[in-house]
Amino acid sequence: MNTHSDIYKMTAIVNRVRKEHKIGHQEQKEKYVTENFYAYSRGEVLVALTNSHDRQHESIPNTPWSDGTQVCNAFYPTTDC
Repeated sequence: MNTHSDIYKMTAIVNRVRKEHKIGHQEQKEKYVTENFYAYSRGEVLVALTNSHDRQHESIPNTPWSDGTQVCNAFYPTTDC
């Protein structure tokens, strides 16, 4: 197993977030859907997925945070907040 590969590192991040936020015990709530974009939340975790290689810019309604809450990308937590 190559623990230095990108897919291994990404899977480790997803598993850490899943465990820390106990998202398996949270209800999945669909937030926003387009042809190339899908977003849902589980508790305080928002998952945003795309089937496009292009950069996506979407305004997602009804997020699980109050106004002013800083939210960071789990994959780039120091540069994408």
